[in-house]
Amino acid sequence: SSDQNVMKYVFTKSDAVGEAVLYKYPTYEARTVICCSTQSGCPVGCRFCGAGDHFVRSFRSEEIVFQVDHLLSSQNIDASKIQRFQIMVMSMGEPLLNFKELEKAFEILYKKYPNARLLISSIAPKIDYEPVMKMAERIDTIGLQFSVHESTDEKRNKLIPFKNKLTLKEISEVGEVFLARTGRKPFFNYCAKEDNSSIEDAKRIAELFNPD
Repeated sequence: SSDQNVMKYVFTKSDAVGEAVLYKYPTYEARTVICCSTQSGCPVGCRFCGAGDHFVRSFRSEEIVFQVDHLLSSQNIDASKIQRFQIMVMSMGEPLLNFKELEKAFEILYKKYPNARLLISSIAPKIDYEPVMKMAERIDTIGLQFSVHESTDEKRNKLIPFKNKLTLKEISEVGEVFLARTGRKPFFNYCAKEDNSSIEDAKRIAELFNPD
């Protein structure tokens, strides 16, 4: 970026491409955020995403970890000195559709960077969430957030046409379980715009997702 607070990296191989983003707020030691890819392309096809409907393959755990290592080393960042450190799997791909490799990557990242929060950003595919809960219980820096963006399933289905995903009510229920099992609050992303930020939208969201 022009202010040099955001840097985007593109990784290429003969059979895949991935991207990762490095943020500093306002210095790397004060707060560093890394967003990295878990897949090359994405099978979900969210209408707001540059990856579109094109999916190549899932990344192996070492390919996920490499992105984090490279971003830090490229800027000579001493991870142990970062006061607020977040590693988010949300750049390209749906993390929970590559869970086995994600779990291996998080095990490695947790050991290498114990001061980092490991955050999963997901559209909530319809999977078995028990392994996710067990991983989050075992690794106490894992956080979970869902891309919600709409207050009704009908509108969300148009924005995120991937059929095999949880309903808004089911997302809320998974969030409640995550809080009960880990003691950590889940989050949801909601990009407010002109057609989804009415009082009625707010009421539906408040009824669906317990503010506590």
